[in-house]
Amino acid sequence: MERAIRVECFQNLANYRKPSSFIIKESYPLPPYSTVLGMIHTACGYPRGEFHSMKISIQGKNAGSVSELYTRYSFSFDTKYEKGRHQVCIQEEEQTYGAFKGIAHVELICNNNMILHIVPSEADFETVYQSLMKPAVYLALGRHEDLLDIKKVEIVELWEEEEQITKNDIYIPVNSGADIGNRSVTLYTLTKEYEITKQGLRRWKTDGGKVRAYYFPHNETVENVLVDTYGDVVVLA
Repeated sequence: MERAIRVECFQNLANYRKPSSFIIKESYPLPPYSTVLGMIHTACGYPRGEFHSMKISIQGKNAGSVSELYTRYSFSFDTKYEKGRHQVCIQEEEQTYGAFKGIAHVELICNNNMILHIVPSEADFETVYQSLMKPAVYLALGRHEDLLDIKKVEIVELWEEEEQITKNDIYIPVNSGADIGNRSVTLYTLTKEYEITKQGLRRWKTDGGKVRAYYFPHNETVENVLVDTYGDVVVLA
């Protein structure tokens, strides 16, 4: 029997940006694994660039999405400022650079009630648990302004079930061993783990960097999954 840290949390409005969206910042319905991992690392106070691997299950329900306007800035440090062309002038020592200012749309997920299951290594388990119980900083998921309201944190037991009905929409990794039957559901390629290159840049790992996962709806039957103390389906990636 395996144990996990169960986190019940809520966000009023949030954007979990799809990397392929530019003109409109489209959002995933639930945060990808890398976003949740980043939040946990922030809560634990791990140094930038120090990565702690852990398994995660993400599920929840929301009230749909809305479109909102935001101010967008576009600039490059090899573009000199030209009056009449640029709306913003950026002063950097003795150089001036031009930036464009405009408006764009962002998709926001509304009233997202989520349940996260986290399985860190034994060495990190207590640190992660205590850090989520009493975070030293305001935690966010998505953008910096998308604050996370943590309702409850506890340690639960997980066990295997041959068949279980989902209570929430949930990410189910393709290679998890769970059987979703012949249902037609959305398939996402979600980011998870990165590594730091010699140049100091982040790069998604070849193995474990991205996870292909089904976005599986609530009130549907799924086979060969883990279940927690509350009867919620848990599918770890």
